[in-house]
Amino acid sequence: MLNKHKIGKQLKELRLSRGWRQSEVADKTGLSRPAISNIEAGKRALTLTTLQKFCEVYQVDISYFGIETNNYDEALDLTSRIEAIFKSELDEEKKDELYREIMRIYLESKK
Repeated sequence: MLNKHKIGKQLKELRLSRGWRQSEVADKTGLSRPAISNIEAGKRALTLTTLQKFCEVYQVDISYFGIETNNYDEALDLTSRIEAIFKSELDEEKKDELYREIMRIYLESKK
């Protein structure tokens, strides 16, 4: 799980080191300025996809945030595949079934 407080602090440090305002980062990432504020304050969790946007904007590797590249690649691939399934033409009942199964697996992994 991503440590939103630590990553938020690192993102703020990156922004300040470049002399950028939150509104500039918002423009570069496609997020709102309040979202940037909440992320930097550790009030909003990040997805790997969103963190990747920040990596591209700040031109840093995901490992800067303490995330192993192998694990990141696997998680991003899994996330992309899940998104594709839910954007597909499967009927809603099947999507609900898949969602419940994914959540069951996720919760089991937390034990």
